Amino acid sequence: MKPYIIISGLNFRDNNRGTAALSYGSLSFLNERELLSKETKILNFRFVKNLFKSKNRGTNIQKIDIAGVKWECLTVNVFFVEALLFKYLHVCLPFTNLGRMIKQVEYVAAINGGDGFSDIYNTTSFLNRLPDINLAMKFNIPVIILPQTLGPFRESKNKVIADRILCYASQIFVRDDKYASDLEAMGLKYEQTRDLSYYMKPEPFNIEIKANAIGINISGLAYSNKFRTLSGQFSTYPYLINKLIVYFQQKNIAIYLIPHSYNYQKVEVANDDLEAARDVYSKLHDKSNIILIDQDLISPQIKFIISQMKFFIGTRMHANFAAMYTGVPLFGLAYSYKFQGAFEANGIYDSTAMINDIGEKEADAIVERIVTKYKSLD
Repeated sequence: MKPYIIISGLNFRDNNRGTAALSYGSLSFLNERELLSKETKILNFRFVKNLFKSKNRGTNIQKIDIAGVKWECLTVNVFFVEALLFKYLHVCLPFTNLGRMIKQVEYVAAINGGDGFSDIYNTTSFLNRLPDINLAMKFNIPVIILPQTLGPFRESKNKVIADRILCYASQIFVRDDKYASDLEAMGLKYEQTRDLSYYMKPEPFNIEIKANAIGINISGLAYSNKFRTLSGQFSTYPYLINKLIVYFQQKNIAIYLIPHSYNYQKVEVANDDLEAARDVYSKLHDKSNIILIDQDLISPQIKFIISQMKFFIGTRMHANFAAMYTGVPLFGLAYSYKFQGAFEANGIYDSTAMINDIGEKEADAIVERIVTKYKSLD
């Protein structure tokens, strides 16, 4: 093997702990598939505008210990002019770090955020996840599409781009069958497997969890109701969350509010789970038996908390995965078809409900379904 690989989207400290979970899981997944050697280094190019800043010079080396194996991740700072030369003139300077190292890359493995190979959020979000893939295609470097949901695509031009990438890819892994007919129509081979977060192990730490507790993940995306193309679709979401809390609180059951996508130092506007959970908590007249997880935790630690619940209700897909892959019964509050596909791919049926554009009557019906599911546990 060549000494380097690129895992597109690798970020162990992403605000979205689900996206970060994909980074942890990707290394374990590739290792299990014998697509890594212990000598392989994970490469990331960071394009910077100001080379005079010390943090923008040289190479940052990070070592990640996963299941006893330490992987070396290199972040190489590259002057942004090189990116422009490559993008518009298809020129790569052979004497720079980018020019030398790109020739030593074995393959590019694409995470795409788990559901970012789609224009569900908007076209910009889709295109912003593709630079490493585009780089690979220009230099004839193999591309591996790591397990994720492919599509949907609202814009035909985005589907053309996606299908071109899929036709180029040397291996395609999916976590559900939602794009299967498209892949088969193109004559492309693919393998359905578990989401990458499955391969990330929970990390126990010093926290007390009450017995028979339930966990609720409140999505900042839905709670703010102002997130990109999904804006305006979740006006009833706060009502739904409050109804759930009140029901379980009346049953004297401990409730953990568990954020899964948040920035502990600076609120992520219109998308911050912790900010949403804090707001919900502050508005409760009765806070008994409500525990707000208000800590800056990494993905494996949040997966550990969720693994200790008796029952889990999640709006973030990867918060649901944390429950699913640790054997915790759950119900998903869905805003995309990816939920149904992911749940059914793991043998879980009738445990999701769409929350887009619902009224209070529909929210009440969802609460009844969740209560029925919870009661069935006993």
